[in-house]
Amino acid sequence: MATPPAQDRPDDDVPIPRWRYVAAVITALLLVGGGITWLVQPESADCAENVKKVETADGARCVGLTDGSFPFTKDLRHVYGLIEKENRRVTREAAKRDGRPYVSVAYLLGMNPGKGDSNTTESIRHEVEGAYTAQYEVNHGRGHGQTPQIKLLLGDTGKEKAQRDYTLGRIKARRDPDRIVAAAGLGTSLTGTNAMISKLSDLDIAAFGSVITADELEKNDGLVRVAAPNADEAAAAVQFLAKKHAKDKVLIVQDANKNDLYTKTLGSRFAAELPKDRLAFPEPMQYDSSKSQLATYFNNQMPNLCLDPPGVVYFAGRGRDLPDFLAPLANRRCKSDRKITVLSGDDVSQAAQAAGFADVKQALRNGNIRLLYTGLAHPGAWSKAPHVFDKNAIVPFQAGGKFTTTFRDDALDDGQAIMGYDAVLTAVTTIRKSVHLENSNQPIERDAVVQMLRTVNGANAVPGASGWISLQNNGSPQRKAIPIIEIDSDGTTRSISVSASNGKPYAPE
Repeated sequence: MATPPAQDRPDDDVPIPRWRYVAAVITALLLVGGGITWLVQPESADCAENVKKVETADGARCVGLTDGSFPFTKDLRHVYGLIEKENRRVTREAAKRDGRPYVSVAYLLGMNPGKGDSNTTESIRHEVEGAYTAQYEVNHGRGHGQTPQIKLLLGDTGKEKAQRDYTLGRIKARRDPDRIVAAAGLGTSLTGTNAMISKLSDLDIAAFGSVITADELEKNDGLVRVAAPNADEAAAAVQFLAKKHAKDKVLIVQDANKNDLYTKTLGSRFAAELPKDRLAFPEPMQYDSSKSQLATYFNNQMPNLCLDPPGVVYFAGRGRDLPDFLAPLANRRCKSDRKITVLSGDDVSQAAQAAGFADVKQALRNGNIRLLYTGLAHPGAWSKAPHVFDKNAIVPFQAGGKFTTTFRDDALDDGQAIMGYDAVLTAVTTIRKSVHLENSNQPIERDAVVQMLRTVNGANAVPGASGWISLQNNGSPQRKAIPIIEIDSDGTTRSISVSASNGKPYAPE
């Protein structure tokens, strides 16, 4: 191929116009400036719609309110996805001509438990799974009425006041757009829980507690709970001891943490119920879970315990503190003298999922110790005392039921799923008595739900999976069924009895 004439070639040294240099410099300056702006801009605090990263002394975390589209933790993705799907179905149906109207229940928990929390990641997931199961059952079944349908919103209340206040602020803002008429769940019995319930009451939002048991919470007019209060748990424990350990002396081990309403009232109520001549020592063995060196403290107390070993120890503390108590107890010098029965409250259900459970099992294997607790719910109770439970109420948790087919790998032993289910079921029962809607544009009278809280009793009692829920004027269930549960040395649990505050669980005549 011939080479083209020289004059036809492009000139390799053609000068670049000056305007291109100027444009390049300007572009570079803009890019650099933009980069600097990006570097100095603070990171966005928005995690999702109605969810914000809120800073506290313990660090920042995303809190707020979601329809399930934003899972607060990876562990909650599956169940949140199911709730989001059901919420969207409810919204679509309500938009149809003659479609069923809906209202929303906000399920509130510290969704991302951290160090020092009494709940575990697993127990939170179980509780939300139970709440979803109830939402699905009341929307798709016919046994609990049909209108209005229920959307389930999920709120992470965090751990600090600023986080809780942000979530409550989102509930206030979304109260009308999302038609929120009730809140359920509510976390555990801490001082912050009391403040949260008070703010919900100010918004005319009825509150349905799932696992909160502190007696002091009975002062809130807008609150009911499906769990037996501490007074009833303590009374049931004394009833059990009167039958099975009538001659044993009892030592009370008491947590003095001022911010924990659960441990405070559990210990005081038990002491009030127990005859004084049953006490091994005139004062409790007192510790403070808000301080360090618990295991060392208990280790130093063991020589005193061996001076006159009790037959029973009533542990008025959280399940997370059990390893620090049981390990020194298992090493006591007098352990060969006699077996000690450790009896505690419902929070022990969290111990199996918390750090240190291997130490608990080892203590039970080698320490001549038996571990029992008064639970809120347990599947073994259904066969132990079948007359106490409505047969239809437990169907979702039996073979072929909604919970067991949807969450095949999750167990019911900690009772959290059952209690989450019962909290939503009781909320929906009250809502459907109160809110009579013909369409989803009709105004809602939220205070009607609060008004009807005291009608859920007697013939109107709710057949819960954890037992019959007949609410008293103080918002607590009357003679709620309380299973006595044993944790074996291999970590398994079993119901050994079903009791109540007077020894006879409530059931309609």
